[in-house]
Amino acid sequence: MARFGFIRTKDEIKFLILTCMTYLPFPVTFAAIVDICTWCDDGFGYFELSEAFSELQDSQHVEKSTENDTELFAITEKGRETAQAFQSRLPFTVREAAELSALRVIRKLRRDAQVSAETEQISEKDYVVTMTMQDVFSIQMHVVSQTQAAYLEQHFQKHAEDVYQHLLSTMTSEYETE
Repeated sequence: MARFGFIRTKDEIKFLILTCMTYLPFPVTFAAIVDICTWCDDGFGYFELSEAFSELQDSQHVEKSTENDTELFAITEKGRETAQAFQSRLPFTVREAAELSALRVIRKLRRDAQVSAETEQISEKDYVVTMTMQDVFSIQMHVVSQTQAAYLEQHFQKHAEDVYQHLLSTMTSEYETE
């Protein structure tokens, strides 16, 4: 399959990875790095990216850590210096896309870290679903099945901001007319 994009060589993929990682304020998963980098350019695929990323770890441009059984990756000082030195080898449009893509993923990761939902079984037909938007609001609902609880969790995870807006609108609707 023919690929269209500016990034074609392994070195260019490495420079792109390092450039993208310079915009990250905290360690992220490999999936987040794949999301950021593949959004920037269509000249390479997952396997090329994976191989280049592995070599960056071997050369200590990227370091791995583990948090809550999750592998996280961060750029090292050596990686930052390399990204700075070779930044001009990437086309401006790719560098710009890398920054926008990193910001997009950071927003999503921060949002997802602020939204949580969990279920506690009280009895055979009573489950309590606690849905929270950290530092904004928390709500508990009783449901009669695990299926309903799972649905509420999933829906809240996807639409927490909408739930908050609807709740706030409903709670303040008469306030505006008084």
